[in-house]
Amino acid sequence: MKKRIINLIRIALFAAVVTVCIVAAAVVVRRKESADKYSDFFTQAKEGNIDVLFMGSSHVINGINPASLYHDYGFTSYNMGGHGSVMQATYWELIEALDYCTPKWVVVDAYMLEKNYQYLDVMNENTPQEDIDSSIDQLHLNMDCWPLNRLKLAAVSDLIEDKEIRKEFLFDFIVYHSRWNELTKEDYSALTGNNETSGLLGAELRYGVEIKPSVSPDPEEGQLLAEHTVGQEYLMKIIDECQRRGIGVLVTYLPFCPTTDDKIAANSAGAVAGMYDVPYINMLNLGIIDLYTDLNDTGHLNASGARKVTDYIGNWLLANADLTDHRGEAGYEYYDECAHKYAEDMRSLSSSADDLYTQLEMLSFGNVGSVVYFNQGSGAFTDESVRELVSQISGTDKIRNTDGPYIMINDAASGNVYEACGDEALDGVATVMGSMVYQPVEQRFRLLYARENEELNYLYDDDHIWYDIQIITYDKNSGEVLSHKYYRSYGNNYRQD
Repeated sequence: MKKRIINLIRIALFAAVVTVCIVAAAVVVRRKESADKYSDFFTQAKEGNIDVLFMGSSHVINGINPASLYHDYGFTSYNMGGHGSVMQATYWELIEALDYCTPKWVVVDAYMLEKNYQYLDVMNENTPQEDIDSSIDQLHLNMDCWPLNRLKLAAVSDLIEDKEIRKEFLFDFIVYHSRWNELTKEDYSALTGNNETSGLLGAELRYGVEIKPSVSPDPEEGQLLAEHTVGQEYLMKIIDECQRRGIGVLVTYLPFCPTTDDKIAANSAGAVAGMYDVPYINMLNLGIIDLYTDLNDTGHLNASGARKVTDYIGNWLLANADLTDHRGEAGYEYYDECAHKYAEDMRSLSSSADDLYTQLEMLSFGNVGSVVYFNQGSGAFTDESVRELVSQISGTDKIRNTDGPYIMINDAASGNVYEACGDEALDGVATVMGSMVYQPVEQRFRLLYARENEELNYLYDDDHIWYDIQIITYDKNSGEVLSHKYYRSYGNNYRQD
């Protein structure tokens, strides 16, 4: 009898070890994108710290920045947006989230409202298989983080028709077990729960600049979708659910380069919001962003565009939502850390970015002081995006009225911006670098120096004499030079080699 008990104990211990190994293997091989995106959500939801949830597609994940919102307004939020998320996926994302927190407001973006199919693995009759495969793959970002329970089963069953594909979301070891050759140190760190997060509270920022934005004709005034779509049905469900729980709802349509059909969908989103008497902001024609500076591509905002949209929503929430400013409040230290990290990251990118468009985009944030110089003949003078980016910093159109040379000094600490073009000079303008003097002596020799140190000419370097663009960044408090970048223009291409 004693021997039998010992054997049973051994079997139980062996089974436990095998179970632990299988669970550990599942944790290691699972893709980490979903866990990384939502790890801060679970922590902050448990603390009861989330006042606003942002819901929607990649337009939201790239277009609204909770760290920036907290930095500027003190409102706590989380970005639940997902790549390719149609309205039914957004609905289930909200239902899952409400199992963990009860926000005061839900902001839901209505992009893809016109989609009129139920299942992501079926879509429409003529949908290319690669689009279906992409949609299924993208759903993992918003689904893998949630535990296996009846709610997840209901969500997957509502979104995926094929029972075999459903298993990928219910038992994701099935789809990830072959990742052994792809594993990195970060995959193994998931076992100890030490994965680092971006600090953007669910958002993802993009830093490119779309230099050829598209513009489509407007539809007839007030034109709506010709049929009631699945997207509209699930937007109605989202509003219903929030109103049933006493949660405020704001419906949005974030800016990008919309097609005529997108504009019709935006009109229809307003009609749905009107049915429920909830506020709606169609941002397509409000002038919130500049198409030449604030888009990463025609469909997504970059960091500059996200800052502007987040600020607009922050102003709206300040005026309408009765939210609390939690900055510096006990219990919200992590939000303070995220806001600080965001500001430091933007400051770092202002000086470290190696792409001209991206650096000018970052300089518009005003986290560092800067000198921007274009020599005669530079391709910058015929580049609409560059001119618009510079005008965004200077607040003037001076860059548009010259073929060079052109200089701008943005003294971020004081808020003073100094410009000169052609034969104009600057004579001892006040900056934290000193009293700066600029003189355009000849095409390959320009003077820029501080009166306190006239021997240091910032604009001349024998090794870069043929470079037509220079960007200098400096600490806006100490005046210390942080970086000095040189670019050569080849048409609208800018290289540092």
